[in-house]
Amino acid sequence: MRLFLLNVLLLVLIIDPLSSQNKIRWLGWDKADEKIDKADRKFMVYIYYDGCKWCRYMEDNTFSGDHIARFVNQNFYPYRINALSVEEIKIADKSYKSSRIGKYDFHELAVTLLDGVMSFPSVVFLDEKFKKITGFESYLDQHNFEMILSYYAGNHYKNTMWKRYANNYCRDNHFNSLVNDKK
Repeated sequence: MRLFLLNVLLLVLIIDPLSSQNKIRWLGWDKADEKIDKADRKFMVYIYYDGCKWCRYMEDNTFSGDHIARFVNQNFYPYRINALSVEEIKIADKSYKSSRIGKYDFHELAVTLLDGVMSFPSVVFLDEKFKKITGFESYLDQHNFEMILSYYAGNHYKNTMWKRYANNYCRDNHFNSLVNDKK
């Protein structure tokens, strides 16, 4: 009996941390208009394609961080789009679908959000009304992504230049405070 209880306890100790790990809860595009009408958070859109090595690396290393996922889920409406998708997406009476850009077919929403610069992985930040603030067209490691997230979630971009913010960045004051305030 003791051996059985010891095995159960050991199993719980191993499985529990794995099951409690946060993951980014990507929203479906059918909810976009509802979130835009709510206007209570900014949007973060991750643009990728399946064959992209750096996209997979970003998903496995940057987005997989427990603290990153918790921060994104609490401070943004997270969306993602495969740039090669043929799925029709409707946002605010506009319909987006696949279209040819040069030799390739890309999703019109990805093209619009990236201003035609098709580079992957990309992350685009939009304000509460779905208006583009800025985009990042490259792989971002956890540290840099953390700084970027807090810069936009905390509205620092409105009155502080990025270089100054990055030079004075303090994880406890900028990133952790935004997570801890929303528990």
